[in-house]
Amino acid sequence: MRRSLESSSRSRNMDMGKDPEGIYGRAKKTEDKKPMSYEKHMRELKNLLSSLPNDENDATVDHNEKHDQDVDRARNAVLEAFNKSNNNTENDKRITSCKNRVFKSEFGLRYDDNPNVFKTSENSVYRITGIDQIVDIINCGYVRSKEGKVKGGHENEVFWSAGGDKLNFIDERPILETSIDTVKDGQIGALSLDDLTAVWVFDGESGKRENKLNTIKDIKRFMGKDERISVEELNKKIKDGISLADISATF
Repeated sequence: MRRSLESSSRSRNMDMGKDPEGIYGRAKKTEDKKPMSYEKHMRELKNLLSSLPNDENDATVDHNEKHDQDVDRARNAVLEAFNKSNNNTENDKRITSCKNRVFKSEFGLRYDDNPNVFKTSENSVYRITGIDQIVDIINCGYVRSKEGKVKGGHENEVFWSAGGDKLNFIDERPILETSIDTVKDGQIGALSLDDLTAVWVFDGESGKRENKLNTIKDIKRFMGKDERISVEELNKKIKDGISLADISATF
């Protein structure tokens, strides 16, 4: 069954490459059927591609390296287009007009005696945040500000800290990381999930942080158009990697 599904994917991918309209061929030929909407096509393609075998240890699949790469590219392209079509961000001022503020620490504790200290790099910029913002990033695709004014009277601003010897963390809250070349002080426009280089999440069992960026991207990629994830659901999906002990009231 899985091999026939893979074969089906090959023919569909060929149609997509040669004739985009081929996707709609069957619906157009059948007069008594209403042509499917773009959204429905994307959803069907998403379901098909996400169900394709991609486990290299699966003995039931005849693996061909080039074909596997082609399937992966097709899958990722469709899922990316699917998510872009579902993200209505044009009128979200917290995304389009957000101001990023970047501060450099002039002094800070090194915590050399703490084996679990998180040391930062001078090539990166960091933001310590609450689990509620991680959920918001997955739901909207951007690192936007909290709605309304936050502590200090700031509104529609996202604060970052430049990394280096003077910036170290022992807080167990999640930490966002991006390249120092990606965001500058005063830069307008919220960073997207794709702009991040890491989402560091504290693991209570090991006492260390793990980069969960790829897991978070996968969660976002496979979400439906109107689907939204909750704090509890996120914790289950990343195997309790984010502690519920510190849910920040603000971003």
